[in-house]
Parts: sequence; C-alpha cells; structure tokens
Amino acid sequence: MTKSDQLYIDSTEEKASAAIAVVDEFLSLQNLDRKKAIHLRLLAEEAVGMVKAMTGDFEALFWMEQEDGEYKVKLTVKTDMDREKKEELLSLSTSGDNTAAKGIMGKIREIIENSLLDLDSALRQQSQYGGNNGYTYVGMGMLEDAPVWSLNSYREALEDKSAKDDTDDEAWDELERSIVASLAKDVTIGIKNNLVDMTITAR
Repeated sequence: MTKSDQLYIDSTEEKASAAIAVVDEFLSLQNLDRKKAIHLRLLAEEAVGMVKAMTGDFEALFWMEQEDGEYKVKLTVKTDMDREKKEELLSLSTSGDNTAAKGIMGKIREIIENSLLDLDSALRQQSQYGGNNGYTYVGMGMLEDAPVWSLNSYREALEDKSAKDDTDDEAWDELERSIVASLAKDVTIGIKNNLVDMTITAR
C-alpha cells in the first residue's frame, strides 16, 4: 500500500488548497494515465469541498491511498462536542435554509455532521437516504462493527423502491448528476462515538 501525506483540513481555503496539493504530489508519482489522474483529483476535490461546507468546528484527517491498483480518498472526522455546541449545530443542521442536503455529497455531509452529534438520530435521518437496505455492518479497522452507509446500498435501495412503485425522480437525478456517483465504485461511512470515517473508492 502507498499513501499520500496525511493532513488535517477544515473549512478554510488554505487547508483545502494544501490538501489538493498533497493529492497532486501523490498522483504525480503513480504513473497514471491523464484521465485516471483527473478522475482521482475530482474525487479528492469533492471530499475536500464537503469538509469546507460542513457546519461548526470540524477537522478531518485527509489522505489518499493505493493498494493493488485500487485508489481511495479517506477522511476521518472527529469533534469534541459540548452541549452548547451540540445544540447550536443541531439547530443549524435541521434548518432547511442553511444546510438543506442537496446532491449526494450534501447528503453525505449531513450524515457525517449528525453522526458526530447523536448516533440514534443520525441513523433515523440516514434512513431517508436509503431505507433499511442503505446500511450494513462491515469491518473498518478502528470502526469495526460500526454502522456504515454505502452509496451502493443507497443506489440498490432506490432501484428496489422503483421496482415497487414510482421511482424517486429527484434522487435519481442527483445520482446521475453526481461526480462522485459516476467516478466512485463506492462510498462508505463508518460511525463510532465521535469519530466518522469516510472512504471513497474509485472505479
């Protein structure tokens, strides 16, 4: 396995630029064709952009890794949340104006934010984005046995729903327009306590 440098990023443009610079340096050493390198950079940009859009005081450990030709963009997010911060963030997260979940990365951002606050409410909210079939339990290192949201499971849940009744046109449109959905083999989110792990696996 090879990894890029790891660095903490937040909502600032400075940290976002530093993260993309790390990705560019890593990709330059991978002997990739131009199209593959561009796709991986786009996935990294989507992940970094999501962190920039997050509500509240979050830091995410960011890196990219490669093993046996498979590339992943990784984020591990944690927060030290006291009651005051939690109430403030919850009020913002439930506001349609401030943090309405638009697009796939908007939904993922909302899942991460709420998961850091309250796992039970996060799971209830996550069920909007995939139903019971949207969640599996898989091993993810320190997050082993933690609930995991999967883009593939979400897609399968939409397909299952459309087979039973009218498809959710808005949800399908979001998938079709999403850079991440088109370039990623899968996206998974693992949750444990105040730690959330996101992995984007490239096609």
